[in-house]
Amino acid sequence: MFLTATKAAPSAPSTRSLRPGLWQGLFLCGLLVIVGANLRTVILAVPPVLPLIRSSLGLSYTSAGVLTALPTLLMGGAAWVSGLLAERIGGRMAVTIGLALLAFGALMRAVWPIPFGLFAFTIVLSLGIALAQTSVPPLIKQWFPTQIGLVSALFTDGLIIGETLSAGLTVPLMIGLFGADAWIQTFLLWGAVAVGVVVLWFVFAPSKPRVAPVPTLSATPNLAQSNAASVPVQEARLAPTAFIIPGLLLGCGSLMYFAMNTWIASYNQASHATGYTPLALTTLNALQLPASLGVTFFAQRLAGKRWPFVVSGVMTLVATIGLVTLQAGTEVYWAGMIGAASAFVFALGLALPPLLAPPAQVARLTGLTLTLSYSMAFLGPFLGGALWDHFGAPPLVFLPIMLASAVLCVLGFFVPQRFSDAESER
Repeated sequence: MFLTATKAAPSAPSTRSLRPGLWQGLFLCGLLVIVGANLRTVILAVPPVLPLIRSSLGLSYTSAGVLTALPTLLMGGAAWVSGLLAERIGGRMAVTIGLALLAFGALMRAVWPIPFGLFAFTIVLSLGIALAQTSVPPLIKQWFPTQIGLVSALFTDGLIIGETLSAGLTVPLMIGLFGADAWIQTFLLWGAVAVGVVVLWFVFAPSKPRVAPVPTLSATPNLAQSNAASVPVQEARLAPTAFIIPGLLLGCGSLMYFAMNTWIASYNQASHATGYTPLALTTLNALQLPASLGVTFFAQRLAGKRWPFVVSGVMTLVATIGLVTLQAGTEVYWAGMIGAASAFVFALGLALPPLLAPPAQVARLTGLTLTLSYSMAFLGPFLGGALWDHFGAPPLVFLPIMLASAVLCVLGFFVPQRFSDAESER
């Protein structure tokens, strides 16, 4: 069981919600989409220029894999602490600090483009991403308590938009504005965008909850109501292991996505098929968006379901085998399948913490879930690069993806029960 019961203090007066207008809700959704996009543009702008970085700085394949995987490791390692910090200082302030760290780290990588500086400021910006991303789900629960699945999917759409823009535009912008090997200038470009998002969030994110509890007026409470108020009620709390299944599900999806993004360019270079790289990377990221939008339209029905995770695992396993065994010209189709599958997993997996946890524990469960998931995601690029260095066989970089997709197929059958469903059965 993911939920256990403990006795709590007497219940507070019944409440109802006052909601502002439609336009404010739409504006907040748009702001969350922009923030989500910003959390991915900086880190996903690295894989397209990774061969240039590796050549310029003399990095091994293992080191290059660590560079691209380091954000996922730090996001995972800091997510639980970020959840605790968000509970203490509030979601809005936590997101503000996270976005500021992201912008600072992104710009400083361009100012100090040596291996030490590159890794050091990647750590800084990754900590910022961890804090901001972990703090968004509690805000979604606070601002949109009856539309968690929908707004979580919209936030995921923002992440995917950022991934697609950075993967598809980094190289064309570099060549068109700065030169064929000006990878440092691309860091400046995306860092400047991150600064703009910090300002946008700080100015327009509301400082008070969108939904304000207001006591229900009651002229003369009857005896039954008085007696009920004096009886302790059961307050649900999460079991300590509640994060494991959601974290593993998200971890498999993140590993598949980040590892594929990391190694497509280098794999094609080793296979003398570099001409397919821009289209494959763009398709990998771009096809996430229609898949995620599909989840968005059916989010309330799909959130918490098991079969989408199983289907996503099967799709990724088939696509990865096709990518390494069939002709290079088919790569774009397999990359698109993997992108769509990872979008399904991430969009539905990110909605699990708000669905599984009572309101006061969403930030903590989100932090623990992301800690496990991003720690797993680190293994994809890292192990792929290590296998390539050790055995000298480029296709082995995709072995972690195959393993993760197989695990996802099994884990899909163990998606835990929703918090609201569990409450209704008690």
